[in-house]
Amino acid sequence: MRGRGPPPPPMRPPSPGRPATSEAQLARSLSTPPGSPPMFQRRAPLLPPPRTDPRRLSSASTHSLTSTKEEENGCAEEDENKGEEEEEEEARPVAPPRRGSSFKWSRLQDEPLYQTYRATVITKEIKRQTVGRNISKASADYTMDWFSRRLAIAPAAVTPGPPAVSSPLSAAAAAASNGVSRLGPGPPMPGGSTLWQDLPAVRDSGVLENISPEDCKYQESMFEVLTSEASYLRSLRVLTNHFHESRDLEEAMIIRDRKTLFSNVLRVREVSERFLKDLEDRMEQNLVFTDICDIIHYHAQHNFPVYIDYVRNQIYQEKTYTTLMKSSAQFAEVISRLQESPLCQRLPFMSFLLLPFQRITRIKMLIENILKRTKEQTKEEQTASKALDSVSKIIEECNTEVGKMKQVEELIVLSKMLEFDKLKALPIISQNRNLEKKGELGEMSKGATLFNMRAKFSPVHLFLFNDLLILASKKGPERFVVLDYAHRSLVQVEPVVEGPTGPALYENCFTLTLLENHQGRLMERLLKAPSQSDLHRWVVAFPNPSNPERDVEEVIYEDWDCPQVQCVEQYVAGQTDELSLEPTEIINVLRKTNEGWYEGSRLSDGQKGWFPVSSVVEITNEHVRRRNLRERYRVMQAASQVANLAAAQVKAKTGP
Repeated sequence: MRGRGPPPPPMRPPSPGRPATSEAQLARSLSTPPGSPPMFQRRAPLLPPPRTDPRRLSSASTHSLTSTKEEENGCAEEDENKGEEEEEEEARPVAPPRRGSSFKWSRLQDEPLYQTYRATVITKEIKRQTVGRNISKASADYTMDWFSRRLAIAPAAVTPGPPAVSSPLSAAAAAASNGVSRLGPGPPMPGGSTLWQDLPAVRDSGVLENISPEDCKYQESMFEVLTSEASYLRSLRVLTNHFHESRDLEEAMIIRDRKTLFSNVLRVREVSERFLKDLEDRMEQNLVFTDICDIIHYHAQHNFPVYIDYVRNQIYQEKTYTTLMKSSAQFAEVISRLQESPLCQRLPFMSFLLLPFQRITRIKMLIENILKRTKEQTKEEQTASKALDSVSKIIEECNTEVGKMKQVEELIVLSKMLEFDKLKALPIISQNRNLEKKGELGEMSKGATLFNMRAKFSPVHLFLFNDLLILASKKGPERFVVLDYAHRSLVQVEPVVEGPTGPALYENCFTLTLLENHQGRLMERLLKAPSQSDLHRWVVAFPNPSNPERDVEEVIYEDWDCPQVQCVEQYVAGQTDELSLEPTEIINVLRKTNEGWYEGSRLSDGQKGWFPVSSVVEITNEHVRRRNLRERYRVMQAASQVANLAAAQVKAKTGP
């Protein structure tokens, strides 16, 4: 038995059931000095599949299970260990021989925090899309040309490689020439991630001398999954060890708020540790990746559903944090002090809470990058397509759950805001009801006509649900009196055609007809929208039997000839007809207005909606635009093959 070291210095007594963690101990856990145990210790499997499970495509996890058992039985006799190792070697599949020196993971301990990594990736991707209108090359082409010229000018004197970035296209451009392997790694840029080609083991193995630029891009796209997961896990450890385990923060709130604030983040961290461990084991088998999408596919099926539970709680998480910051001076003071720690690198607490949803969406993008570089009609393409499909389902369910929670909260708030004064009250909260659109418009005063230049408009608020329309007047800051309501199917709208009389006064006006209001009567109202885009959005929200093809006629651009824009600033949809956007997403513009709003279709999933012009920049270079369409078609083509294969399997089981 190992001897115990000297007793630690006196510390504040830990809370029951949990040891206290000092900031110094946390710093040591996040940055392990050379020669000490690896940062990511081997853990018992979270959901160990049986060895005969056909879904278990990754041999890395199988090896890690054996390694875990060996570590747990470290006190066994040496002869027994030796025998177990011999048996293990007989049963273990023979890994491809390693080339060069053995792989060392010390550099991954220095990966940036995930927030920094994400910001760097966004910047690089935006630069990749930003090319002049009349220039025939994309930004990736210029990177390749720059590197080639640099080698031609001083092939012997150049020692540092190009800036270490996390974008696979930009990163892999450094492999444009066969002399790349002789270049040193060079110091990484702030926020940059380790590159596969810069690993000492890869450079010393000589593999870079025989690998093509396209194959190098393929390796970098897979290696980024590993380095980004290391960054993500590092940030998660700050969230759990620095914030979640803080005794001062725990004492500043009640147990219920603490549970809501942190949700199942400990389980999320365990899943990340397990995922990274499998990726590490795959890299240890061979410096040149054959595939890692089988690992992603397995974890998406067995472990990644933990993200659904975390994201489902997001709306309550944000609400609890906002409430505590306003109502509890002690909580606000502790959060402020914890954020000042060097461990946080000046990043706010909320940026750590948002990590899980950002990560699962990023994994989808990383799979798409791998799929774009995978050879067609190969086993690797099929595996990548399956991984993309399984991760996409996780994201879709996350979005669905968030939408459900948000809808419930909106209905609860609205039920408290709406007053049915002299009207028959309606139950607002319903399991099948959701708010789709709301807004303030102007209603022409009674007695006024379209030919009366002195017509005045008074404010009226519309609340449009999936099955109901409510008109109300504002009574106070958060109070509304219901004026009228009708079933949505009994509401029609018609834009007012501007005539020669007072066109400016009746601009953006439309007629709202309630075929049967709350009294069973026909009611018409003349309403004025604040802008042209608002007019369009209200008009298309209601059916118009006289013009069923109206939506098609109002589209300015055809799908094959529409402009493209890229999101450069996050936008969170305020209404259901709007489109939430994340930086770097590409959108096809279907309609433009003069008020600073676009209607578009997101290239990645085809979802349509409105978004502000201020959140995007237009892609003016046709070379870049066509490249985006080709890459998207490649992903969609592979995804359709998986769908067809699944349909064929279902048909085979059920019979004709």
